[in-house]
Amino acid sequence: MGIGIITCPVLEKEIKALVGNNPEVARFEILEWGLHVQPDRLLAAVTERIRGMEDDVRAVVLGYGRCQALDRLPADFRVPVIRPQAEDCIGVLLGQERYEQEIRKEAGTWFFSRGWTEMGMDFIFHELQLKRLAEKGIDPLRIAHRMLRDFTRGLYIETGLEDDEGLWPKALDISREFNLRLERTKGSLDLLQETISQATRALSRK
Repeated sequence: MGIGIITCPVLEKEIKALVGNNPEVARFEILEWGLHVQPDRLLAAVTERIRGMEDDVRAVVLGYGRCQALDRLPADFRVPVIRPQAEDCIGVLLGQERYEQEIRKEAGTWFFSRGWTEMGMDFIFHELQLKRLAEKGIDPLRIAHRMLRDFTRGLYIETGLEDDEGLWPKALDISREFNLRLERTKGSLDLLQETISQATRALSRK
């Protein structure tokens, strides 16, 4: 038995780039994206998936930050459950201290990770919880403009994956839509790598 990985699609490619075809990865499961906007659903879904793989793995890695919920995970899992020590996926990619520095630098910053940029305007609407407005005859884009009117900067996080440069134009289009000044910065996979390494070390202690 090896390690199990449970991740949000937003960090899926980053984690796959790190683990490759590592034979120690026994299970790799991807949950529905955007669950962080419903913390109780996220907590229930992650708990269920961990319970479902406890008999097949010796440690579980979560491709999530705290995400408003995961500090409330049960303490009685039969295997170690390890996640990056960050508030959310942006903290995972920047490091929590750097994340907070960028917010202090410019409070009106909208962060673009590779995964969120891929989802485009769907991400914006989901993050602002506007997805159902269209069903009621309300233009979600108009409401999004109101909600983001105090944002001034977009910050695109490069992670070194092959599609980073290809997603820059998409981040630029979204930024132009909301009158954001788009900048780019270097992220890091170090926090994810250390989390995976912790799980691997747990195998050797069994």
